[in-house]
Amino acid sequence: MKLNEDDLYRTSTQFRQWSFTAEQLAAQRAKTNLQATERVKLNVARQRAQRAQATEFDSTSGNSGIDTGANTPNAVTSDKEVDCFTVAEELAFLEEFCERTMALGQYCKFSDGAVATCIQFLRRFYLYNSPMTYHAQNISRTAMFLAGKSESEHQSLDDFAQRISSEKTKVTPEQILAPEYLIVQALRFNFDVKHPFRALKGGMLDLMSMVNGKYEGPNHSPHKTAADLSTALHQLPRKAGGTAVRATTAQLTARIMEESYAKASQILKKTAPLTDVYFMYTPSQIWLSAYLLADEPLVLFYLSVKLPSTSPVYGKVIVALRECASMLSSHRSYRKLDASKEEQAKMDADHRAEIKRLIKKLKTCQDPDKVDLVKLNQAQKRDAVQGSDLDEHKAKRRKMDRENFQKDSDAFWGPELPKNGDKPA
Repeated sequence: MKLNEDDLYRTSTQFRQWSFTAEQLAAQRAKTNLQATERVKLNVARQRAQRAQATEFDSTSGNSGIDTGANTPNAVTSDKEVDCFTVAEELAFLEEFCERTMALGQYCKFSDGAVATCIQFLRRFYLYNSPMTYHAQNISRTAMFLAGKSESEHQSLDDFAQRISSEKTKVTPEQILAPEYLIVQALRFNFDVKHPFRALKGGMLDLMSMVNGKYEGPNHSPHKTAADLSTALHQLPRKAGGTAVRATTAQLTARIMEESYAKASQILKKTAPLTDVYFMYTPSQIWLSAYLLADEPLVLFYLSVKLPSTSPVYGKVIVALRECASMLSSHRSYRKLDASKEEQAKMDADHRAEIKRLIKKLKTCQDPDKVDLVKLNQAQKRDAVQGSDLDEHKAKRRKMDRENFQKDSDAFWGPELPKNGDKPA
């Protein structure tokens, strides 16, 4: 049996474990938010009660030795009711740190593929975890380190920690390693992420072979020969619904390689990873949607060659591509591409104000039990070591019990009879 690329994609963990409908994504995010909200309120209430007890004891007996607020999260020191993130606020906060992670990856000289993989790690992680539980700044650094390893762009732990440190913020190797296993578990040990970058380049090369009259792939268009395809392609309108204008080969080559390909590539690198398209569409649908935004006539012509326009599949593909393109074009990073400088400045100012509000709000609704992941990781390791020591102690005790039982049996019944005709000692 011969498998095509669609069959191979359906066997991938990305399709089997990380493909969702819009309704499924909304339901899962609502569930994650509800669980995190309940957990945060419960943990804050518990720590507030402990703090009140410590304060009362301290006032009567002196210092209790319990932290009474100096290093405690604001959610615990405040007397106000905990106001947790909504689902929309969690998503906005996540997207901000995805953008920051993109800048971090570029600063650390990771490839576009590794950066996109890291962002998908983040989006997968926070589908089942909340920023209120695990701060995105802590998780994003480790996700970038993991993505580098999974994309064969490994940097040593010490070098990576030193590179992302600053004068204000010192990042230690322990801070990077602390949430690593937590992230790996949340990813279900699925490190392979299918990206649309190579497919976009393949589509561009396909179009160039049509331009040069050398196309040899499947052809379902009315233009039956490679020369006919080339002629029709040279007469494509510049915009959807526009008039056909005869272009030279040089003009058409520049249109494909320098204009539409460059814009589609920019959309795939800067916008697609920041949206839900990886969850909802295949890599081929994503790159075609990006190209549809860059040059609609070219993509529609390309599809007419690959699929018969009378096929029911053709209509479904067009609908899916337009829905995916709509999701891409609605994102702030895409809208900024065609906006004026004044509009871009206003969009950035509004965005910064919203993120500043969310960061301030997070300080009052962060899970106090998960603030210091390094200490939490050390405690888990310490418990594991103590548990293994306990198991070893139990095993030794059982062995001694067996030996003592055997000695008692020998004393009562006599030693074991010799085997295979051997004479007793």
